[in-house]
Amino acid sequence: MKLTWSKQLSVGNATLDAEHQHIFKLVNEVDGAIKVKQVPRFLDALKRLTDTSRLHFANEAGIARAINYRFDQHNLEHQYILNEMQIIEEELIALQGKWSESVVEHYFQFLSTWAVDHIDQDDMKMKVTLKTFPYDFQPNLIEGF
Repeated sequence: MKLTWSKQLSVGNATLDAEHQHIFKLVNEVDGAIKVKQVPRFLDALKRLTDTSRLHFANEAGIARAINYRFDQHNLEHQYILNEMQIIEEELIALQGKWSESVVEHYFQFLSTWAVDHIDQDDMKMKVTLKTFPYDFQPNLIEGF
């Protein structure tokens, strides 16, 4: 099942919303590569997802600091997901493209649940504070999208 962005997932900041939409797109690309069992395509898509997530997490932390939002626990969750992405990569490389349907579904489910829950449960907590700033509020962020 494809991840689809909706306005209900907006956290009230243009940069974060755009990055979240891009992450959804990349999760779908990872899923597509896993489903067709193309290891090089999968590795490329997962690397782009990991790099994009790392950049997004840095931008999110920068915005949190700029709006005086406590971010310690949220930052730990970022480290957790980056570690999990590394584990996924290692496990799927070890299987050398011999991925069962249950393996494919498991990893897509993990990544898609993370992407939605990250926004819906974690980032939404910042929305109340973010709404007091202009939608296009952008402190010194890392460009890359």
